[in-house]
Amino acid sequence: MARDSISTRRLLRPTRRSIGIACVVGAICAGALFTKYARSRLAALPELRTVKMQNRDLRITIGTTGTLEPVEVVEVGALVAGTIVGFGGVPESSTTSIAVGTRIAKGTVLAQIDRQPYEIALRKAQAAERVSSAEVERLVTQLQQAKRELQRAERLRATNAESAFDKVATAFDTAQADLEISQARREQAMAEVQQAEINLARTTIYSPIDGIVIDSRVNLGQNVAPANSGLFLLVPDLEHMRIRASVSETDIGKVHQGQPVSFTVDAHREKVFNGEVASILLNAHVQGTFVTYDVLISIAGTTEMLLPHMTADVEFEIEQRQNAWLVPGESLRWWPSDEQIADATERTAPAEGATNLPAPQEGEEAYLWVPAGDGRVRSVRVQVGINDGVQTEVIGDGFREEMPVVVGVIRETTLARIIPSVKTLR
Repeated sequence: MARDSISTRRLLRPTRRSIGIACVVGAICAGALFTKYARSRLAALPELRTVKMQNRDLRITIGTTGTLEPVEVVEVGALVAGTIVGFGGVPESSTTSIAVGTRIAKGTVLAQIDRQPYEIALRKAQAAERVSSAEVERLVTQLQQAKRELQRAERLRATNAESAFDKVATAFDTAQADLEISQARREQAMAEVQQAEINLARTTIYSPIDGIVIDSRVNLGQNVAPANSGLFLLVPDLEHMRIRASVSETDIGKVHQGQPVSFTVDAHREKVFNGEVASILLNAHVQGTFVTYDVLISIAGTTEMLLPHMTADVEFEIEQRQNAWLVPGESLRWWPSDEQIADATERTAPAEGATNLPAPQEGEEAYLWVPAGDGRVRSVRVQVGINDGVQTEVIGDGFREEMPVVVGVIRETTLARIIPSVKTLR
């Protein structure tokens, strides 16, 4: 009986082997549970949205539009009023204006105003000048006669009455004054003749320079006047032109003399032309609350491909970086949650619950986040450079071409957010 109880106790006592097996089984179960938990936690991490880092040149520019114009434009107009009766410079026909684009020499006849009214005015002025000259000669003779009478009166002054002498002396003074008036009128008549000759000569419009006709704004039979300036537009050449660009008051402070400029024109869209700021004009244009300033841009090299009045798309270069590492600005504003950070030492957000930080400024330090696998990320400390509003320059170590950087997470949209709730009618 005692032996049976002893054997029973031996059967109930756990052996070391069974304990070891139980521990192994427990560890396996715990590991499985931990793995399942870890996988569920990783599966719960949102999918990362990344972009590839770029290494290229970055230019910060101000864009505007401008108009091509010759550096020097000569407006040729009429100096007298009249009717256009012909044109010069075209031997075959005096009724045809000089074609736009024609190169002409200085002194070339551009147009002819009707001469007849001015020829008549000249003859009238010449006749008036002859009348005034004859009047002067008559008064000279009259003055000489008055002078002789005065001399005679002086010799007889002792025997004649004083009143008679005074009368002769007054006549002499009057004759002398009349002669001076007549001489002044003759000078006036001579000036009118000269003016009439000038007006007659001005009926023929000549080219004042050697140049090219870029515009003709007059027709046969058209009445013109000195107020009609710019009947013909001439330029010395088309090899040197400039751009007159309009810059708003918000950007004018970033423009300065000598600043590099690039531009394109629709006629040669594939070619980029270069130049620099020549001057900033202070004659502001005000339209309501919108203020702009004219900026003159000199064009580098020849401008044979360009024509006056073309519209140019202008870019003022503010700053440039060569071979810069570039990332989207949003990548510098994103901060992961603690569960997404692979290194536990980095699990301190800059602000409580911060996920979308303010945009860092040039010269400040910031963080980029790169994928570390399994939905987690690791940080890369960088220094912020310039930005063009889309791409931002970053300065640091360990960059490589097309390195992925995190800009956010991909959030799934549930049906509850897509389909609004509706009531079921019963």
